[in-house]
Amino acid sequence: MLRTSNIKKSFSSVEVLHGISFAVEKGCVTALVGENGAGKSTLMKILSGVHTDYTGEISIDGKPVFFKNPRHAQQLGVSIIHQELSCIPHLTVAENIFIGKEPARRFGVVDFPKLFADAQSILDEFEFPYSPNTPVRNLSVGWQQIVEVARAFSADAKIFILDEPTSALTENEIRILFEKIRVLKKRGKIIIFISHRLEEIYEIADEIAVLRDGQFIGKYPVKEISRSELISKMVGKAIHETKQIKSSASSETVLAAENLEVYGKTGTILSGITFDLKRGETLGVAGLLGSGKTELLKFLFGELKAQHTGRITLEGAPYIPKCASRSLEGSIFYLSKDRKTEGIFADLDIIKNCSMSVLSDFASFGFLHEKEEAAAVRDQVSSLNVKLESYHQSIRELSGGNQQKVLIARGLLHRPKLLLLDEPTRGIDVGAKAEIYELIEQLSSSGISSIISSSEIPELLRICDRILVLHNGMPAAILAAGETSASEILHYAFGEGKAWTKPTD
Repeated sequence: MLRTSNIKKSFSSVEVLHGISFAVEKGCVTALVGENGAGKSTLMKILSGVHTDYTGEISIDGKPVFFKNPRHAQQLGVSIIHQELSCIPHLTVAENIFIGKEPARRFGVVDFPKLFADAQSILDEFEFPYSPNTPVRNLSVGWQQIVEVARAFSADAKIFILDEPTSALTENEIRILFEKIRVLKKRGKIIIFISHRLEEIYEIADEIAVLRDGQFIGKYPVKEISRSELISKMVGKAIHETKQIKSSASSETVLAAENLEVYGKTGTILSGITFDLKRGETLGVAGLLGSGKTELLKFLFGELKAQHTGRITLEGAPYIPKCASRSLEGSIFYLSKDRKTEGIFADLDIIKNCSMSVLSDFASFGFLHEKEEAAAVRDQVSSLNVKLESYHQSIRELSGGNQQKVLIARGLLHRPKLLLLDEPTRGIDVGAKAEIYELIEQLSSSGISSIISSSEIPELLRICDRILVLHNGMPAAILAAGETSASEILHYAFGEGKAWTKPTD
């Protein structure tokens, strides 16, 4: 059993955890839920030795423990998958999996043949398609997440903490992960599972522990609490399910692609892409990991340096995506799903993170008008209900979901005509998702068009007018959101063509 007693933690004299006390049993999957900023990740960083300046007590099997650092926590049996990716890009997949515990020969020399062989045996369980000696920097975010999972599961730990482990995974990868979790459960391990996806929680968890504003609200058996009751406990009020957004699309075409082919150094990235996007329309992009969703958005923004053929038009004029700065000048904004490395400036405050790409709007003769800058940022950030202590605090001090809101605020400062949003609600809680959905509806009503890539099919069905399904870089279907289903979308995503029929009972 893992137990915490009266855990308190402060940042810059502001207390963020207020006496957290709860216990987790062996052989039980405990889901830890709460809004962004509720304190989930902070508590888990204490339990994994990242934060050591706290008060209270932690005990394992009835014995008090104090983790001096993450390595000490690992030695005492704690293995964690952090919400933010922590792979070392220039090392190989195998080196990342066994970092700190590499097999060695005499005199401490790393036994690389054994390292790669052991890594391959672990990766085979996750249906990993790359060699263990592949540098991690060459992998997409989703496959990097699988490397993180493999590293955690390779440890002979007592306690497994999974902080948003599925945020970049497809349905198939999630299925494999859940199979591993069930194996650990049978072995009597302690498993803490953090997720904002309620369908996952109700599938894999035995009980749910709720945090709200740094306080422990309670722990409930999954079978005894409904989703609406759970959401109310998380946010302190009732939240109604967000209705599907009504289309505000006009007949005017903003962006169109005809037989688009994109080529990279290793071959064809995208092939035969054809679609049009109306003003005020929200077009979803669905597909499995490696289908080309992210590559399509990056290419359209000019971030993907690749050759292409085919025809693209923007507001009726020929359009060639050349670079990010040109796209921003053309009122096109791209939001990356990898906010840690492609979004936030971790060492800068919230104002600068929000205004970084529009500083010229607040400058004259080489001088920055900081009051105008701060006022614009405050107006935009406050409209998104970002939880913060000060606009001058480092963005790294915000929860992942609130960091994402700041990045969305950055995009809105551009007054965009076209938004390219890659997993915009990744790591965002239920309440914040509802706010993002409402924001998309407002933007659509004002004539702003959006292309949204998401691994959550119910999300695409809810917020999009149409959905482009990709399979191996090629379009499998374009479906009207109000006339399709998750089953049909998955059918096309798996490359099953037009043979799909409604399954019988």
